[in-house]
Amino acid sequence: MGDEVTAGDGVPTRIVVGTDGSETAERAVWKATALAKAVGAELLVVSAYRNRAPAVPAAGVSLDSGWAAAARSAAEDHTNHAVESARSAGVRSASGRAVAGEPAEVLIKIVEDEQADLLVVGSKGMQSTARFLLGPIANRVSHKVNCDLLIVETSH
Repeated sequence: MGDEVTAGDGVPTRIVVGTDGSETAERAVWKATALAKAVGAELLVVSAYRNRAPAVPAAGVSLDSGWAAAARSAAEDHTNHAVESARSAGVRSASGRAVAGEPAEVLIKIVEDEQADLLVVGSKGMQSTARFLLGPIANRVSHKVNCDLLIVETSH
């Protein structure tokens, strides 16, 4: 048996990472980026957003008709920033996607649709006033995802 590691040996070839643009999510993106670069994997950065206003808005959040557009734009900004960072770090194949829906369900669906073999998420959710949008993603996906899961410690 040789020392060379190949994709058939369980090395991920397609990695999905979730981000909400928070500092803690950036740690998960950084870990996914480093791993994708090290093994030559494709990296897909995903940011989920709600396409409708929440029942109880956080302080400073407007419920006008532009809410969904603003949420989508913010999610696109998060993915674009992460993809640029990944490419700058040397990841050859990095792309991003902003998707309407609940974050855990969006990540699970994308992993299935893209036949990803690794999902990377942070251990903690957002600590800002926008936290109500996301909730505890790592716990939800850990019970349903059909690929390897890397939960990055992001609490410090």
